[in-house]
Order: sequence, then C-alpha cells, then structure tokens
Amino acid sequence: MKLRKYLICTVLISVLLTTTAFAEIPYSSYTYDYWGNPVPAPAPYVPTRIVEGTTLGIGAFNNANDLFVSPAGKIYVADTGNNRIVVLNDQWEVERIVDSFVMNGEEQTFNAPQGVFITDAEHLYVADTGNGRVVELDEDGNLVRVIGKPVNEIIPENFEYKPTALVVDRAQRLYVVATGVNQGLMEFDSEGNFRTYMGAPRVSVNMYQYFIRLFYTEEMLDRTTDFVPTEYNNIRMDEDGFIYVTTSTISVYAIQGAISGRSTDDRVSPVRKLNPTGKDILRRRGYFPPVGDVQFFSRGYAEGGQSLLVDVCADKYGIYSVLDNKRGRIFTYDGDSNILFIFGGKGNRLGTFNNPVAFDKVGENFIVLDKSVSGQGQITVFEPTDYGRLVLQAVYYHNEGKYDEATACWEEVLKYNANSELAYIGMGKAALDQDEFYTAMKYFRLGNKRDYYSKAFKLYRKEVLSRYFGVIVAVILILSVGLYIRAKRKGRREVVA
Repeated sequence: MKLRKYLICTVLISVLLTTTAFAEIPYSSYTYDYWGNPVPAPAPYVPTRIVEGTTLGIGAFNNANDLFVSPAGKIYVADTGNNRIVVLNDQWEVERIVDSFVMNGEEQTFNAPQGVFITDAEHLYVADTGNGRVVELDEDGNLVRVIGKPVNEIIPENFEYKPTALVVDRAQRLYVVATGVNQGLMEFDSEGNFRTYMGAPRVSVNMYQYFIRLFYTEEMLDRTTDFVPTEYNNIRMDEDGFIYVTTSTISVYAIQGAISGRSTDDRVSPVRKLNPTGKDILRRRGYFPPVGDVQFFSRGYAEGGQSLLVDVCADKYGIYSVLDNKRGRIFTYDGDSNILFIFGGKGNRLGTFNNPVAFDKVGENFIVLDKSVSGQGQITVFEPTDYGRLVLQAVYYHNEGKYDEATACWEEVLKYNANSELAYIGMGKAALDQDEFYTAMKYFRLGNKRDYYSKAFKLYRKEVLSRYFGVIVAVILILSVGLYIRAKRKGRREVVA
C-alpha cells in the first residue's frame, strides 16, 4: 500500500514538474501542414535570460536597431539612440564601447548608427545613418576609412544618403541597404567607390491597378505613383558569401495570393537569397512560400495582416531564419524553405517581445534585440531544446551525406511529435538519396510531399523497368508470337470453311 502511494506521488510530482516547465514558456510553438493548418509542435527553443544595458552598468539601450555576432563570438549592438556601438564578450560582459574615433587629428562621433557588420579580421563597419556614411574601424578602434555619400551619374544630386544595414564580402565589396532606395542594394568596390545597384527586386504588378490606369487621364497619372520595385529593409550574408535580404513592403493581397497559389515567384517573397550577380536563388519548395505566418487575420484584429519580416539570420547548409516584427516570432526554414519550427510571441514575459528589430546566433543560441515600446531595449537569449537540436542535427546529417544518422534523428523527432510531416519528408529525402525509391515514396506520402513523391515514383518506375526489362521484352515477344500464331490458325480455318 505504501509503495502504491509512493508511486502515485512520484507520478504526480513528475507531472507537476513537467507542467511547470512548459508553463514557463509563454508562447505556443507550431508548424503548418500541407493544408495550411497550424499544427502544435514541441518548443524548439526556450528563453533563458534577458540582457539589459542597465544590468551591464552602461545605462539603458536607447532605440537600439541592430546586433551582430562576430566570427570570434563577440556581440556588437548598434545602440542608435545613444550614438554608440556596444561590444560584449561571450560571457555577456562589456568589453568596450565605441562611440568615437579619430579622423585627421579630430575626434568624430556617430550620429544614430543603425547597422553593424564585423569581418573575419574583426574590422567593424558601422552604418552611421545620421551622418550619411559608412565607417570602418580596425579591431582596436582605429579608423581605417570613411565611405561617404556615393557619387555617380545614376544617383540624383539631391539624394539624401542614409545607410541602415550593410555586409562586406570576402573580396571586400560593400553592400548597403539605404533608406528610400528601391533599386536594390548599393554596391561599393574594395576601394569604397560606388559601382552599381545590385539585386533589385522584380516588380509585382497588381492587375487591377494596371487595368484601372488604362482609363486615367494624363493629369491623374501624374498624381499617381509608378510601379516600382520594393525596398529592402535588412541584409545578411551566409558562410558561402550569398546575401539574404528582407522586405516588408509587399502588400497583404500579394502575400495572400502567393500563399493560396503556393507561389515560388520571388516578386511576392519578403525574403530573398542573392548570388554575386544579384539573382535570387532561394529555393521555395515548401508547402508555402517563406512569408512567415500562413494564416492571419487581415481586418478587425490588433495583429491583423501578414508577417512583417525585418531581419534574417543565415545558418549553414542553407538553413535560414526570419524575424517577424508584427507578432514577435522566429520562423526557421531549411534549404528548400520547408518550415522547421516557429517560436516566440508578443508580450511582456521572458521570451516575448514588444518591438523585435534584429537577431543573430551565438553558437547554437538565438539572441533577439527588442526595442520595447519605450525604446529601452533588451536582448533575450534562447537556448535549443532536445527537440530543436534533433531537428537541426537531422538536417545537418542529411547535408553531410550521413543518411542513416539523419533517419535516426528523424525517428527520434517523431517520438516528440508523431504528427511531424517534416520528419517523414526528411526520412524520404534520405531514402531518395540512397536510391531506396519505394521507401522514399512511402515517406513522402506520409509527409504529403507531392512533388518529391512524383520524383521518387518516376525513379522507382525507371528502376522497375530496367530491372525487369528482359522479362518484359520476353513476355511481349511471347504474346506477340502467340497472337500471330492464333491469327494464322484463324485464317486457315476461314479458308477451309
């Protein structure tokens, strides 16, 4: 009897502890199935701490706009309102504050810097927005160069240059996102000279608007705006040198159309991946295009409308994540733009945000910069759960050609989430790459991955035909001979009759 009571108490305590652990996560994690329905999923990341300027002893962050993790693991924060760059080490201690530099013997300061980038040599590039320039400093804070307003015949003389985000590639080419520029990224060569606009998004024309304009008078046309490309709002670069950009100016109707039509058109995509020539090469093979939330209210709701993507974080093997400012969520996709997981939310508890504007990864952890309503920003640290690690490790193994290990990881994922279509798709891809086409068909059917199922079916059909080609030919010959002999005999009988 006592043993029974002990066991019951143990079970109750375990349940309570488990419930408490999940209750500490102030958001619901989910994915979307093939039909666009949100499907609950285990939390891939959990919040572990908040970092504020006051707790660091440097005063509150003021309208901070960007953060960047250097190759050495240091965290750089563009503290815009305080006109400074705060540098933290991997222990979340202040290493230094960069708020000035010496140029031509005189001290120069920043004016509302909004973007930062750090090279492999730990050179700091600052988008000094208010001063209309980009500043490069070495690892000791010494000035390397200042890249001012670009001068070129294709740039209007009255153009007000306000750089807000930037990256530098291995050839020391500089790519800048600037306010009011919708021709793409501003590209500068290694000497700091403006070369051209790169990666201009293609124009998405609303057919209704196009039709209506046919009936406008010249005066009415003068008062309307032309069809122009959308403006980028942020930029990141992955380890292979490809550039990811985001935009938040695509209309809700275009996004809804892309979702309902399962579009792969980059003109209605708020995230793009550009190669060195500026061409979008992002693969969009998921159930839906990578637009953030697939289901959303468009009217009569405080968070109505599509996701507002304001930053992108590139991982290895084509995995990337985007930050939704509207609902405070992070969406992580694999190289084919299948949703791996979704987490986060709006609120005032640990793990939720008021106005998230930037994020990055420190090792395996996500860090998110939240301006908050008052502008006193804070950084939230998220650590992966066992479930999150399994999902990512499965994708890593697959891209490394370790298909058996990838399948084992996906099988573990199914123990956490038996309804994970993603796991079946992953197992199907592993089987496909191992030429196990029939097995791949089975998994793709369970994962509702129709395009890959068709691919596996075609390969399986080809395999069967090649395997039994001799038998098939022999059967056809035997049947042909049989029919020929039968026809001959039938003809003879008719002659005799």
